[in-house]
This record gives sequence, structure tokens and C-alpha cells, in this order.
Amino acid sequence: MANRKGVFIGAYVPNHLKESLRRRAAAEHRTLSQEITRILEEAVHGRGLPAGSIDRRTKESQPRRRATDPMPRRRAGDEPYGTSGGNRSEG
Repeated sequence: MANRKGVFIGAYVPNHLKESLRRRAAAEHRTLSQEITRILEEAVHGRGLPAGSIDRRTKESQPRRRATDPMPRRRAGDEPYGTSGGNRSEG
């Protein structure tokens, strides 16, 4: 028997819902239990990261760079927006 962490929660669901969940779990290479756990976590804690993503930021992390960058956010050598310069091939 597998060493499980957590508690068993029993629920009766219609068979068509169970089959839909089972197919969705299989499509994302998860077990039915993992898929139900993911859905419950999302419902309780809000939408998380996409499947397979790892959140490496902590609560003490600063906001993303865009929020703290001083204006202007462009490099000094960049062409101004809307000019005819840039990497276009004319011919």
C-alpha cells in the first residue's frame, strides 16, 4: 500500500462527472486523485501556476522588475517607437 499523506474525503458524484475527471487527469498524466486535489486547491486558494510550473518566489520577494524600473524603460540606443529605423529588410 502506498504511504499517503492527507485524509480521505468521500463524495458521491455522477458517473459522467467521474469519467470526465478521469479522462482529463489521464490527458494531463495525473491520477484521478491528483486531479481532484488540484481542483480543490484551486477552488480554495485561487488559481495557481500552470501544470509543471514551479513557483520559486517567496512572500518576501520584491515585485517583478517592471514594477520597480524607473522610466524610461527603454535602452538609450533603442529606436523610438514608430520610427522607420529598425531591423526591416527593404527590397
